[in-house]
Amino acid sequence: MSLAPALAVLTAASALGNLEPVGEDAAAIHIEATDVHYIETRWTETVIRGRPWVPHRRLATLAKGTRLVVRGVVESRDKAGCEGKPWYAVYPFGFVCSREVRPSKSPPSTAAALTLTDDRTLPFDYVLVRESGTPMYRSDAEAIAGTPHRLLADGMSLAAGRTREVGGVLYLETADGMLIPKDKLGWMGKGSAWEGVTIDEEVAVGPAFAWTSRDKTPVFAEASATGEPIERLPKRQRLQLSGDAVTTDAGRFWPVGEGRWVEDDKVNAVVFIDPPAGVLQPQQLARGNDQWIDVDLGEQVLVAYRGHQPVFATMVSSGKGSPTPRGNYPIWAKVASMTMGNQDYEDKPYMVEHVPWVLLFQGHNALHGAYWHDRFGQRRSHGCVNLAPKDARWIFEWVAPTLPEGWTGYLPGDLAGSVVVHVRDTSLPTNEAFIQERPIGPPDPEEEKRKKEDAEARRAESRAAEADPSAAVAAHAPDPGSPIDPEVNLPD
Repeated sequence: MSLAPALAVLTAASALGNLEPVGEDAAAIHIEATDVHYIETRWTETVIRGRPWVPHRRLATLAKGTRLVVRGVVESRDKAGCEGKPWYAVYPFGFVCSREVRPSKSPPSTAAALTLTDDRTLPFDYVLVRESGTPMYRSDAEAIAGTPHRLLADGMSLAAGRTREVGGVLYLETADGMLIPKDKLGWMGKGSAWEGVTIDEEVAVGPAFAWTSRDKTPVFAEASATGEPIERLPKRQRLQLSGDAVTTDAGRFWPVGEGRWVEDDKVNAVVFIDPPAGVLQPQQLARGNDQWIDVDLGEQVLVAYRGHQPVFATMVSSGKGSPTPRGNYPIWAKVASMTMGNQDYEDKPYMVEHVPWVLLFQGHNALHGAYWHDRFGQRRSHGCVNLAPKDARWIFEWVAPTLPEGWTGYLPGDLAGSVVVHVRDTSLPTNEAFIQERPIGPPDPEEEKRKKEDAEARRAESRAAEADPSAAVAAHAPDPGSPIDPEVNLPD
């Protein structure tokens, strides 16, 4: 039986997702032959691990019904994690417990994760909660009894499934099987139609092009806005930049042709750069991957590169109240879609369901699709880098390794080989445009625990002050010698 067709997508992922174990985990694993060629996951969230035992790090998660190619079987060495049952070694990497899967006669799909149909731009239909206190039920019984699982806040968004009647009331059943009264919800539309541009030709370092950021953008004959405009351009029109920006007493201007100038704050300029130090990691290059991503917070643009060559550019929306952190950040997780919400230590309820095409690069911050606004080119988020749906999908599928259909998440075994997101802010002075503001990788559990404890203490103090107003006078001021605790940004 030939496995080549089934491996078309998977081997491409394997080539760029080399996850060789290190240290004591590097000991040889004896993989025996098996008559089972394909398996299918039985669990809602099936885990692929780096080695065939528990505990061992997760490399990926798969949805129920996802099929895999088997490369052999490994006898279990632990009686807890897989209940003494064997493990399957699978392509392109890792091991899965045999009790979580069953043999299949069909090969895996060669489609990519979160495949769209019918020319859709989003993987789900989305709805907006219109009233705080809207009930969410887990079952028909809860809905009939009027005992909600939780109450939703105004502005939360949900991934919609079907509409159905329960006890004479119309409910929306979400993609996760929850029930919400339909009259409390509003449809959110199909998402922004904006999309960036692919770059096929070789280009030079320096100013490239820009998009106008507002309607009726004025074009002047000189680098000054005091005269009458010679032309007004529509929003998001692409302009070729004919040189570097010029700063005069009248402000900063970009040349867009002979005798044609536009104000810097009315365009989002794309300037190509050489790879800065640290964006191409030796281990990554050893695997044949030269991808990296540049995010310019000052211009609100993103450029994807292969080595020195830009391949894609678009406008984004980065953090506003909570700025996106500057620095070099290797992507620590790829997630097809995830529900994002406020952390335990944050007081304001917040939830957006099934945010698509997520690349987590620092703590809770991510590149991801945003289906709830069309303000790309402006700061808008809580710290993440928002992309229009088409752009988010392009970047997600471009960043190695490719996730096949049914794969819901991927965790690099070693961040030293992961694609780096380079975040800078050219609106700041040169010596401040790029600094390493945050540590790399996922949120620090100890730091998260400390923030939760601080929040609980703050809330307890607030409750005490409400019960006894005189206690508020005794509330102590922060210790001026204590370090400032930067806010952990929630994805927006």
